[in-house]
Amino acid sequence: MRFRRGMNALCAASITTGTLFGCVGDQPGEDDQAGSCAGLAETRFTAAQIGLPTGGAKIVSAVEVPARTDGQVTKPEHCLVSAEVLPVDPKAPSILLAVALPTRWNEKAVWLGGGGFDGVIPDVTGNSLNTLAPTPLARGYAVFASDGGHQSTAASPGADASALANEEAYRNWLSDAPKKARDVAGQIIRAYYGVDAARFYAVGSSTGGREALFATARSPADWDGALVLYPARDVVSLTLGLVATLQALSAPGAFPSAAKRSLVWDAVLAECDALDGLADGVVGDVASCNGRFDVTALRCMGGEDTGDACLSDAQIHALEAIDAPVRLASPLANGDTEFAGFNVYSAAQGVGTDSPLEPHVQSVDLGSRAPTFPVDPLTSSFAAALVDGFMRHVVVRDPSFDYRTFDVRTFGPHATRVQELSALDVGDADMGGFAARGGKLLLLHGTGDMLTSPRTTERYVDGLQASLGATAAGAMLRYYEVPGFQHSVSTVFQVSWDGLSALERWVEAGEDPGDAEVVTDLAGVPGRTRPLCRYPTFARYRGAGDPDDAASFECAAP
Repeated sequence: MRFRRGMNALCAASITTGTLFGCVGDQPGEDDQAGSCAGLAETRFTAAQIGLPTGGAKIVSAVEVPARTDGQVTKPEHCLVSAEVLPVDPKAPSILLAVALPTRWNEKAVWLGGGGFDGVIPDVTGNSLNTLAPTPLARGYAVFASDGGHQSTAASPGADASALANEEAYRNWLSDAPKKARDVAGQIIRAYYGVDAARFYAVGSSTGGREALFATARSPADWDGALVLYPARDVVSLTLGLVATLQALSAPGAFPSAAKRSLVWDAVLAECDALDGLADGVVGDVASCNGRFDVTALRCMGGEDTGDACLSDAQIHALEAIDAPVRLASPLANGDTEFAGFNVYSAAQGVGTDSPLEPHVQSVDLGSRAPTFPVDPLTSSFAAALVDGFMRHVVVRDPSFDYRTFDVRTFGPHATRVQELSALDVGDADMGGFAARGGKLLLLHGTGDMLTSPRTTERYVDGLQASLGATAAGAMLRYYEVPGFQHSVSTVFQVSWDGLSALERWVEAGEDPGDAEVVTDLAGVPGRTRPLCRYPTFARYRGAGDPDDAASFECAAP
């Protein structure tokens, strides 16, 4: 087999993505002999070749995959490599990873992050979430991903935390697996192509977003840029916030039905929809809405539940508890004194639409039934499944523990363990090395996310700006919030954005995305567009023009 690398392959990839860097013809020596795909099999790597402690690694298989078309998606010819990173602790599971090596290579590599508790390897021939752009493999990238450091055969593997009772497995899932996968994948890329990749990008959402932040902060020399969507970071604080939410919803009579949620959503739209200059079914000025919407205006006479036209005191209390910060009795080891709460009122909390996305929205929102124990991960909210697994296997380490009994403010007899885990959460906070080497970070979060709160990401961004200074943070980071978008899915504004192309242009051509990026809605009003506005600004209607066209909006302060 022969492969092309250099500018000709980069040109082809650029045309595919709609980005142009300037293309030239092949130069002498650019048409080189690739390493044999089958010849990679059973290659071994020593622990010294991996930047974090491991037992070394080995290639398990390497298979030539011909080009094929699946529906409208063309998957190019590539060598698919499966590898295993061995643990230090013999009781810990290995990290399994896959690497897709395209025949026509653009000399770059992309890591794809996982979700939930991981446990499976993301499809390296596929795409990251929330984009309809061509896959990285189709663009000519070498693509790699891992299972986060353990293997799950559960019906819902992302909700299976059982392997994380092992400390090495926990650290791999939290932060370490991307670095170990990056070092092994880098070795495989060099062995196959004969040269190192010129660029490495990290792309991840939710758990994968946290992993990407840890990877770029702790190993800045490894990465040129990162695309991070709704990161599930600050794991202990996030878990405490979700426990408080689930406890509030599980109180007698507190769980609001889909009809009750629709009542709240309609009231929010009546109060807040036009604050951004346009009544379009999306709350754009979330900060102002949070300050003015009063859920008690929906109270049933006497506070008792008298039907779907009002809220009982128990339901109002639950919503107020979800919106409010969870203030801790003593600071966590990472410095947190509270969990910031959720934008519960500006989220369409699974209001029972007929959209095919509705079941997923309800799963990553408040759920379709009150939290229970034991948890069925296939019928409970994803938050309940995550919290249940984390508390039983990682914090309390008791399979019979009911997460609803946990003291989220003092941590009760589990305070020492909570602090031990919290001390590990600080690893993504120091981005000084990444900023100093010129790394770029694109960060996006939906304002209606009820699983990983955008308020937590806002505080993370504020912390980076404070620690790095405005100039360094401005050179490294662009953070966008998308009104109406929830956790990966939304019936209000379902995001589609080619963030990888924006990251490429910023890193490779110096084109600052600024406020020039546009996001497309695939579900609320399919095809409408909005500008991506740098936090804390939001998209405000100019007062004229097509309400479904991003050009009719400007980025404005709350």
